[in-house]
Order: sequence, then structure tokens, then C-alpha cells
Amino acid sequence: MTIRLVAGTAAAVLLLSVAACGSDDSDDSGTASPAPATPTASATPELITYQHGGDPGVQVETLGEKARLKGAPDDFADFIGQTAQVLAEQSTCSDGYVGVTVAVVRSDGFARGGVNDCGGYAALWARTDSAWAEIDGTQEMWDCSTLEEYAVPSDVAGSDCWDSAANKRRDYQHA
Repeated sequence: MTIRLVAGTAAAVLLLSVAACGSDDSDDSGTASPAPATPTASATPELITYQHGGDPGVQVETLGEKARLKGAPDDFADFIGQTAQVLAEQSTCSDGYVGVTVAVVRSDGFARGGVNDCGGYAALWARTDSAWAEIDGTQEMWDCSTLEEYAVPSDVAGSDCWDSAANKRRDYQHA
């Protein structure tokens, strides 16, 4: 397992998915978003990088493939495996990649990757109220207000985001 700190940009994640197949970034379910993760008092968080060179990261297409996420927290591997399994069971895609790609995960509860179903989007995940959840999904830049709400570290989210209120890109830094 190779572990290295990376300060990638959201644009690098977008290379995971080129086109969406009917994906919708909005959440019209009316459900409340999960509460931000509570930082733990443990040692310095470990960043596990699965994305190297042109490789987008670890691809998980079924629950059984969660073991590919070497070094990841067990609850995260379970979450990704279950997410991939649901995608596989519900997909109508017959000739494209269906699954979840994980680029990086931090031991304190943050991760970045992509969700694909014959196209897809970049995804940010966080451990919220002791459970993992997708906190942002986009084909554009991460939303600054989401990054700030969840205090997503820059080594996961990158160094820039989209400020919807100002309608412009801005720098983002969070340890």
C-alpha cells in the first residue's frame, strides 16, 4: 500500500467521469442533509491515495469488491461496497462502467471519488453521525458552502471551489 499526501483539484476528479447518463445533482427528496462529521481526538489523520498517474483510483462494482480498498476504514469500505451493489442492481446500463471509484480516503472520515452508471459524477463522502454519506456530487467544481459546512480537508477536496453566492471560483484551504 502506498500512502502519500496529495493536494489534487476537483478537476482531476472530474476525469473519472466524462458524461452523465441522466444524473441529477440536486436532492429533491426533501430529506435533511446529514450533520457534519465530528472530529476525533486521534492522531494525525492518514490519507490513503488510490489515484496514481492516469489511474482514477480503486474501482468497486459489487459489495464483494470492497476488499480492494486496502487500508480504508472498514465502515467506509462497507459503505462503498453497498453503494456499488445498489448501483449494479438498479442500473439499466449494458455497455459502460457501473460502480464507484475511490481516489482518496482519510482515516478521520472524508473521501473523494466518482459514481458511475454509464456516465457519472465526482463525489465527496464524509462520515456524519457515525455513518458515511455522500455530501456533494457534481460534474463541475465542489460547492464552497458544502466544503465549509463539513470542513472537508483540502487534501481531499482540492484547493478551489465554486462560490454560488458570488458566482465565481475561489480558493479553498482547510487542514
